[in-house]
Amino acid sequence: MPSTTVQSLSRATTATFEELALLFPEHELSPEQAAAPLDMAVSVEFRGPLLGRLVLRASSNVLSSIAANMLGEDASRERPLQRDALGELANVICGNLLPAIAGVEAVFHLSAPRVHDGGDVFSRDVDAPSASVLFGIEAGRAESALYVFAEQHGDEAVSPRAVSAA
Repeated sequence: MPSTTVQSLSRATTATFEELALLFPEHELSPEQAAAPLDMAVSVEFRGPLLGRLVLRASSNVLSSIAANMLGEDASRERPLQRDALGELANVICGNLLPAIAGVEAVFHLSAPRVHDGGDVFSRDVDAPSASVLFGIEAGRAESALYVFAEQHGDEAVSPRAVSAA
């Protein structure tokens, strides 16, 4: 059974794709979807009771559908608008996810979405997601991953390992 964080990430990602991009993610991937590369990624850094980032990756063949549904058919072929649309999805997913895992009273500061062509977003080899979900969308796929680096206690940051050991 998936963890509560994975379930919350899955719900936030699914709802955002359905409501904002008018696309319907599937948990079961077809062979074609599974083979589609994750060509572009965006990340949204956050700080507050938790420190970390949300990363949203997508196949290039999904990017045009996202842009067309969010910004109009003309936008579907323009790479900068595809990036903007994917960034907005990541921002909304993050904004909906954090209250679900940290509580509605928690206050977070989110950075502007940052685009990473080629799907490479990691600055440290030790980064491992706290939760991730993979979806098939049309002929491609998308992955949403949550990275939590530390929890805030007062003015002090405490690593997740130290928190779970306490």
